[in-house]
Amino acid sequence: MIIISVKIYNLDAIVLKSRDMREADKILTLFSLQRGKQRVVAHGVAKPKSTKRGAVQPFCYSSLLMHKGRDLDSISQAELKESFTELRNDLDRLAFAAQMAELADGFTEECEPNQAIFALLLSTLHVIAKGDAELALRFFEARLLALSGFLPELDSCSECGQPLKEAKVNFEQQLGGFVCRECISATGVKATFNRGSLEVLKTLYRWDLSKLHQLKVSDIIRKELKGLLRAYIEYHLEKRLKTAEFLDRLYKNKY
Repeated sequence: MIIISVKIYNLDAIVLKSRDMREADKILTLFSLQRGKQRVVAHGVAKPKSTKRGAVQPFCYSSLLMHKGRDLDSISQAELKESFTELRNDLDRLAFAAQMAELADGFTEECEPNQAIFALLLSTLHVIAKGDAELALRFFEARLLALSGFLPELDSCSECGQPLKEAKVNFEQQLGGFVCRECISATGVKATFNRGSLEVLKTLYRWDLSKLHQLKVSDIIRKELKGLLRAYIEYHLEKRLKTAEFLDRLYKNKY
């Protein structure tokens, strides 16, 4: 029997992050349609004349020809599909894209393809580049939680199962949803939000991303959604979000 080892393969991938390896080499974290999250080597891409350089920058979407390696596979050829140049000209949008990349990295395992997460990444990058970047990030956070198996309970109390009717709602991370007024003392819930935050969160799960520009959200609800989703995400990741802390320092809780 003849065993054929395939050493060359193709990827349609989004670059999540990049770090220096040697003088001109970089290690990239990709999320591809075919293989999900994967660390690879890009040899010589820091050289000014590298033909691959423009296609392997963070948040680029590119078509890659890969070569299998002993430890990490390497990029042989790279063709840029979309560069999302608007991100590089706007610090806010760049920071939101970086947080989205950190979340995708944190909620996925190596070499586990997930077409839904890939589609979510790519479509949200488009909105972050040109639309309401902050609300697009909230959309991404909510949908990524659901795709990762952590969809919160939004219609009834996570403790007793009764419908949520109060003007103020309370969120309990450990129960994975909201808790009614009667159950607050029993659960020790302290995170209280306006009813509007719950309704906007429901909308993020009901609406397609293309309709996001129609959603009008006040500054108060935006801050509450940010706090709610961030706490729930950090609870499941069991760590603080570096990009979120950077935004806090940079804008003093503007976002």
